[in-house]
Amino acid sequence: MLPAGHKPLDILCVADLCVDLVLTGNVRPRFGQFEQLIDDYALELGGSANLFASQFVKLGGRAGVIGRSGCDPFGDLALARLQSLSVDVARVRRDTDLKTGIGVALSEPSDRAILTFLGSIDAVEPADLTEECLDSARHWHLASYFLLSRLRAVWPEWLRRCKEQGLTTSLDTNWDPAARWDGVTELLPWTDVFLPNDAEALAISGESDVEAAGRRLASFGPLVVVKRGADGVAAFSGDKCWSEPAAGHPARVVDTTGAGDNFDAGFLRAWLLGRDVPECIELGQRCAFASLHAAGGIEGQLCGEIR
Repeated sequence: MLPAGHKPLDILCVADLCVDLVLTGNVRPRFGQFEQLIDDYALELGGSANLFASQFVKLGGRAGVIGRSGCDPFGDLALARLQSLSVDVARVRRDTDLKTGIGVALSEPSDRAILTFLGSIDAVEPADLTEECLDSARHWHLASYFLLSRLRAVWPEWLRRCKEQGLTTSLDTNWDPAARWDGVTELLPWTDVFLPNDAEALAISGESDVEAAGRRLASFGPLVVVKRGADGVAAFSGDKCWSEPAAGHPARVVDTTGAGDNFDAGFLRAWLLGRDVPECIELGQRCAFASLHAAGGIEGQLCGEIR
């Protein structure tokens, strides 16, 4: 196992590889053959892990993804975009029998509705998690836990191996389409930083308010950082608690896609540099805030090396 300072990557994660088609406008679909006009659209690289890795690299970090893509135009777009962003894609495989995943989002200023075709999003298999992965990065980030169903059974053992071999770890489950929320607390003892939003924290903990949810989730061991949108961020570790207000109020929100993933990247970039929790939250919020000004999760990302 290479020492942390000699590893080629700061962070490695499994990519929920896909593209996002983001439709913007003050319009909600109506069945019955109604045709309605929208304001704009954007076709961009999607997937929580990909947005996360892109923002992390733009802050001066080194990030790579493990993934599969189809041999189709959407796969071409996703892979080319990752390469252009300087994300390490050496562990992404193309598959002629696979369709690249796509998420179609109708975005309003404060919310969005998403339809997802899984395809390549859930194509990575346990055999793709190799010893070489552990030897290539000093931190493992697990994104989109509920969408990566092929890997769900192996995560407890994998995160345990990460910890035993000196990697730090983080987890952002994202939303559970099945609304069961099972398996997460089993991972928390092997997780250093858990990054849910407020709705996810409540659902996973079974509590009715954010403070109780944060404290309960932190009792399993990790630093818990709850993203609360316009209500800011609350963090919990043992008997410690931090509460930070939102980083301003944008005059115009174009799209909220990827704001949480970009927060994760900013927070973890600062955390891996040894900054204290309020500083980590501050950088995370700057990243989330910046991404609100453009459609998709990439174009608005914060740029600038953080040391």
